[in-house]
Amino acid sequence: MGLRGRLIIVLLIPLSLVMALYGFLRVRQEEAQLLEEERRRMAVTTKVIQIAVENALRDRQISDIKRLLGELADFQNEVDRIRLFDLTLTPILAGRPASAEPEIPADDLRRVIREGRGLDFYQERDGQVVLSYLKPLRNRDGSVRGVIEIVRRAGVGTKVRAARDEVILRIGLVSLVLVLLILTVVHRNVLTPIRRLMAGVRDFAAGHPEPIPARGRDELAELARAFNQMAQGLEEAQRQVQAETEAKLDLARQVRQAEKLAVVGRLASGLAHEIGTPLNIISGRAEYLLQTLPPDDPQAAHLRTIVTQIDRISAIIRSLLDAVRPQKPEIQATDAVALLRQVLTLVEPMARKKGLRLRTELDPLGPIPADPNQLQQVIINLLVNAIEATPPGGSILLAAREAPRDGAGPGVEIRVADSGPGIRAEDLPRIFDPFFTTKPPGQGTGLGLAISRDIAREHGGSLSVESREGEGTTMVVWLPRPAEEPAATEAASP
Repeated sequence: MGLRGRLIIVLLIPLSLVMALYGFLRVRQEEAQLLEEERRRMAVTTKVIQIAVENALRDRQISDIKRLLGELADFQNEVDRIRLFDLTLTPILAGRPASAEPEIPADDLRRVIREGRGLDFYQERDGQVVLSYLKPLRNRDGSVRGVIEIVRRAGVGTKVRAARDEVILRIGLVSLVLVLLILTVVHRNVLTPIRRLMAGVRDFAAGHPEPIPARGRDELAELARAFNQMAQGLEEAQRQVQAETEAKLDLARQVRQAEKLAVVGRLASGLAHEIGTPLNIISGRAEYLLQTLPPDDPQAAHLRTIVTQIDRISAIIRSLLDAVRPQKPEIQATDAVALLRQVLTLVEPMARKKGLRLRTELDPLGPIPADPNQLQQVIINLLVNAIEATPPGGSILLAAREAPRDGAGPGVEIRVADSGPGIRAEDLPRIFDPFFTTKPPGQGTGLGLAISRDIAREHGGSLSVESREGEGTTMVVWLPRPAEEPAATEAASP
C-alpha cells in the first residue's frame, strides 16, 4: 500500500470513529429532547383532566365523569387510557377498559395516595415508548380520595427515526467534505512535496541534480532546502575531488615525464661522452679535407654534407642535454614587446622564404618579470612550429595583451596563431609529451613544446593550445604579473 493509502487510512479511521460517536450522541440527544417535549405536553393534558375529574367527583356527577372519560379517550390523540382508583386501589371508572397498555404497579399507586404527589414515568413496549401519569384526586378539604391514571403511547419512535436519518445525512455530508478537504491537503502539502523530493533524489542519483522547489516553512519545505544544500555541498565536494584527482593525474604525468627525462639524461650523457669525441674527430678531418680541395671539386659537396650532418647530430645531443638539465630562470624586468619584435626579426627570413605573412597585434605591456633568454627560446620555438605548419601563402599572428585571470591575478598573454591545417583531436592531449611529434621522421625531436611548457611553468604561468582540425592552431603563453606591477596603460602614459 502506498503512502497515500496509509495516510487516508490513518486520517479517516479516527475521523469515522469520531463522527460515528458524534452521531450516536446526537441521536440520543434528539431522542431525549423529543421525549421530554412529549412529557411536558402530556403533563399539561393530565393536569386539565385531573381538575375536570375532581370537580365532577365533588358534585357526585358519576354519569358526567363516565361520559367525560370516554370522550377524552376517544377524541384526544394524546390519551390512550384513563382509569380512576379509590383508596383501596380498586378501579371505579375507566375511559378505555379494553386497552392493552401495561398495568401500573400497585406500589406506585400506594405511593401517590400516601404522599399525595403525582408520578410520571415511561416504559418501552413493542418498540414504542409508553408514558404513564398518576395524579392524586382530592376532596374539597384537600384529602386524597383516589388516584387517576392516564396512559399514552408517545409517538417519539417515528420522530426519533426521522431525527436519526437527518443526523446520519448531515454527518455523511460533513464527512464527505472533510474527506475531500483531507485528500486535497494531503495531496498538496504532503504527497506533492514528497514526489518532488523523490524526483530530486533520482535526478541527483542520475548525475544531473536540479534544485527542489521549497516553498513554505513546514517540515517538508525545510527538508527540501536541506536536501538542496546537501546536493550543492556534494556537488562542490565532487568538483573538488575531481580537481584533486586531475591534479594527482597531472602530477603522475609529470613524474613519468621526469622519469623519462632522467632516462634520457643518462642516455644523453652517455652519448655526449661516447659519441662526442668521434664526432669531433670526424668533423675536424672533414673540415681539413674540405680546406684542401678546390671549391668546385665534386668531393667538396660530400664533405660539406658530412660536416652539416655532424653538426645536426651535435645539436640533437645538446637539445637532449638541455631537456634533462633545465636551467633555473633568471627573472628580471623584461620589455616583452621589444623581445617579441626582436624574435620577429630572427624568424622573418624563414617566413619570407616560405611565402608567409607575419602579422602583429602588440599592446603596450611595459616590463614583466621573466627570463629573457628562456622566454625568447619559447617564442622562437612556437613561431618556428607555426611557420613549419603553415602552407605557403598563409599567415601567422603574434599578439600580446594584458589578460588577468580569476584566481591568478594580473598577467600577460602572448598568442601565436597560424592558418595551418590544425591538430587532430586525437593528437591534442599528447602534443606536450616529450618526444611526441607530428613532423616527418628526421625533422623534429618532439622536445620543443615540452621544454617550452616547462619554462612557462617555471615562470608561474602556463602554455596551452587552441586548435581545431582544418582551422589552424593557436598557442597561448600566459605569464603572471605581480599585483603591484604597473599596468601597461600606466607605463605608457606620459
